[in-house]
Amino acid sequence: MDWDSIRRAFTDTIPWVKMSGLTVDIFEKRHVRLTVPVQGLHMNHVGLVYAGTSFMLMEIAGAALFVSAYGIERFVPINKAMTIRYLKPVATDIVCELSIGEEEALAKLKPIEERGKGEWVLDMAVRDASGTVVATSTCTYYIIPLPKG
Repeated sequence: MDWDSIRRAFTDTIPWVKMSGLTVDIFEKRHVRLTVPVQGLHMNHVGLVYAGTSFMLMEIAGAALFVSAYGIERFVPINKAMTIRYLKPVATDIVCELSIGEEEALAKLKPIEERGKGEWVLDMAVRDASGTVVATSTCTYYIIPLPKG
């Protein structure tokens, strides 16, 4: 797997994500950390981080974790559902760091491999610059075979 090309795909493929300034700080086997600089583009009408920015960060971070755990040769993740709880207002850069152990990764993929597709559920959090959790979510990705073509 070409880790650098995949890292760039997370930041460059979707135009709004590219404009967001999102960076992939860590992208290694079963471990990712993504950051969004919030100044300007991501501030709402009262000077706090816009809620959609946290959503975007977690959605992309979860997909990045999936790819870092399983590669892109067989399956791709599509967001099916996501619940978010905003815990504290934030006005700093935001970070989402995720990891998954090898055993858990294998167990979560097994039913998908058996059916050829399926759901992959991930709980995650966004932290502010000081490390305080400011939002949490549960995202259900629908995992489908990599489209051929």
